[in-house]
Amino acid sequence: MRARQTALFAALGCAAALGLAAPASAATAPTISAPASRQGYGPITLTGTAPAGSTVELYESAYKFNAFYPSPDYDRGAGTYITTTANSSGRWTLNRILDSGFRFYVRAGGNDSNRISVAMGIVPSMTLSASNGTVNATVAADPAQPGLRVHIQRNSGGTWSNIADGYTSESAATFAATLTGQGSGTQSYRAVIDADADNNLLRGQTETISLNVGSGSGTGGGTTPPTTPTTPTTPTKPTTPPKPTTPSAPAGAVQFSKIQYNSPGADTGSNTSLNAEYFRLLNKTKATINLKGWTVRDASGKVYTFSGDYKLGAGRSLYVHTGKGTNHKPDVAHRYWNRTGYVWNNGGDTASLRSNTGKSIDSCKWGKGSGVTYC
Repeated sequence: MRARQTALFAALGCAAALGLAAPASAATAPTISAPASRQGYGPITLTGTAPAGSTVELYESAYKFNAFYPSPDYDRGAGTYITTTANSSGRWTLNRILDSGFRFYVRAGGNDSNRISVAMGIVPSMTLSASNGTVNATVAADPAQPGLRVHIQRNSGGTWSNIADGYTSESAATFAATLTGQGSGTQSYRAVIDADADNNLLRGQTETISLNVGSGSGTGGGTTPPTTPTTPTTPTKPTTPPKPTTPSAPAGAVQFSKIQYNSPGADTGSNTSLNAEYFRLLNKTKATINLKGWTVRDASGKVYTFSGDYKLGAGRSLYVHTGKGTNHKPDVAHRYWNRTGYVWNNGGDTASLRSNTGKSIDSCKWGKGSGVTYC
């Protein structure tokens, strides 16, 4: 072993003497950095280094799925991806919208950067209305995620106590409660939403909302959690709660349940063979979801777009075949990509599902296998 080490060191010394460079990959690997988190839905700025003048390609994955794919550029349209060029100093900058916790890396000059994750702080909002000691409360979450743990709390003598608990709904990502026996006069409330480690979402709470529980109303949004209890304030003139918006479908609302990525038999390229390659989607919620504008793509960027209304019923499945055919034949659960070549790689691929707003809904990744995967 020592003789081999001596020979290796001698070879390295000769390389240095001759002015030979170290392997390029060690010197030219790009880097990426971003804020550790942002509050609610919206953009972040990613920065890093890469060889001067090189093209920098962004790759992303929803935190929950850890399955990376080229970042689609929704401003430029289907089949385009987010890229930039490193400047003469080897610096680059990109912007990306977040709707949950995400993971990122970049590729430049054939090399991949380090991988990072960005968390999202939950920004809850709450509307209250009161009459005769009964308070009606509705809590909404930003981002609009189902299954988040919600607590409605009341302040009594500087101490916050839970008076209602539940979860944001699958259909609207909200939680509603009727609080009875709230007494009289002015009471102070807030909503707290627990962290969701699976989606890298951070705990959030609203500001204090004070109202006359005999007859009053109020609204409040998310703030940085205070270090000490907030002192109840004198109620202001009641305001009309804003009209709630309809949130987009949450991650996991529709999922890949099966992908036949290798048509049975020989790959002849016939339309029959192409249609034996398909993916199946399942609506996991209790509400009908319109897939208009939603996309499914493979790792290389081939994109299928639901160009018109397609209302997938609660608990119902949908098949999309690779080849040509007539949508809704042999029944409403079948659609056709109308391609003349195969989409899914038999040796491994990733299928990604996004909503019409670009929100990451589901992902399915596989390696070389039997030709079918149940995601």
